[in-house]
Amino acid sequence: MASSLSKGPVLSAIRSSSTPFAAFYSKTLSGPAVATPCQCRPFSQSSQRNGYRGLPQNISIPQPAQPSMRTRGRDMNRTDLPQDIGLLPGTFIRPLWRDLPSIFHQPSERLHMEWLWIKSAFQNFISLLAYCKWVNKGLPLRLKERRQVALSLHKSMYTAFAAGDSTTLRKVCCTGLANQLNSRIAARPKGEQVSWSLEKYIKSPATFFTGVRVVSDRATQIPELPDSGVRQVVLRITSRQSKGKVSSGQSTDVANNAKQQDCTEYIVIQKLRWTGEEGEWRVWGHATPTTVEDLDSPFFARGMTMADRMEAMKESMGGRR
Repeated sequence: MASSLSKGPVLSAIRSSSTPFAAFYSKTLSGPAVATPCQCRPFSQSSQRNGYRGLPQNISIPQPAQPSMRTRGRDMNRTDLPQDIGLLPGTFIRPLWRDLPSIFHQPSERLHMEWLWIKSAFQNFISLLAYCKWVNKGLPLRLKERRQVALSLHKSMYTAFAAGDSTTLRKVCCTGLANQLNSRIAARPKGEQVSWSLEKYIKSPATFFTGVRVVSDRATQIPELPDSGVRQVVLRITSRQSKGKVSSGQSTDVANNAKQQDCTEYIVIQKLRWTGEEGEWRVWGHATPTTVEDLDSPFFARGMTMADRMEAMKESMGGRR
């Protein structure tokens, strides 16, 4: 879509990296810095030493008690809550059939990837049940609404981006994604308008002939914060989109160089729960499918114990200080 929209999906190059999970509660919940005692230089050091002879040289000064993370999290304003926590570590995203390793040339990798797909689907569903029915008793699973919500947010995000609607972007997107899109809007040449339209959703086997398919649904509790957690759903959306630019003074219905393109996107939508209150679904960004190279990571590598995987997850989440 000219200079304002890159080739492929509008956000294909956005939000592919993950922000450390620890940033969710370490940076925003860190309390004010503790003031250190004022150090003054005496006029006469010799007289000071003689006057304090016989007294202990090192005097420990007790530090004021700091509020716990639980207290600080409960007292935060909802408008100040962090939204960008990155893609949950260990999220397995099954690639398209054509992108999977060949069963003839890479049989070991193909079988390992198929096993990870089955295992992750089972583990994710069990953890989602525990999150909704045990950790947060009575929380609905919201299985039916996932695809409808994703399609609605997908269309609203692209429409708002093309129209330069910053208010809508901040409503449907997480803070980091909204800031990036607004920066791209501000960088457009003066007088340039962008057009975008959704021609149709492509109902292929990759989406079970629906145009959208859930490939991952994970939920986890936020450490040290009661009644708080995050749920992330990754969906594969196949669609035909039309995008272009509109010259100044021209109707937005007629776009110059408007081109149609078939797109396959992996949209990540996210819902935060903070001290017992659930937020709205928002678009976190795009994700990329798991590759053969990713199989060497601690989250997917073979021969590792659960303790080893948990230790690797703590390191990636900033657990080691």
